[in-house]
Amino acid sequence: MKNRPDQSGSDSDEIRFKKRIVHLIHLEKNPEAAIDELSQHYRIDRPALKMGLPKGEKKALGCYVQRDKTIYISSFDYLYDPYVVIHEFYHHLRNVTGKHRGTEKHARDFALAFLQTAVRDN
Repeated sequence: MKNRPDQSGSDSDEIRFKKRIVHLIHLEKNPEAAIDELSQHYRIDRPALKMGLPKGEKKALGCYVQRDKTIYISSFDYLYDPYVVIHEFYHHLRNVTGKHRGTEKHARDFALAFLQTAVRDN
């Protein structure tokens, strides 16, 4: 079986990794550490993480700006929301790997995979 970009190593390692990312963002309130670990895991440069939305974005909870390689989060409420942070990280991942399948559906599915793994009983 060929590894997909969101899978590396054994399944149990991947489960622990996904749970840790969600834990860092939601429970430890440390999205910066989660972004660091995500970037290391996928072997890519780390995006910047900033509060507030760029000019022209008003309704988004978060967004990724390719030119700045920056994830913007609208408010502190969403800074600690694993779905928002992981969703925007997906856009960065696809941008820097040149595999731009950056549709919202793919970003949603990527983030949901982390959340579903985090709530699963092992």
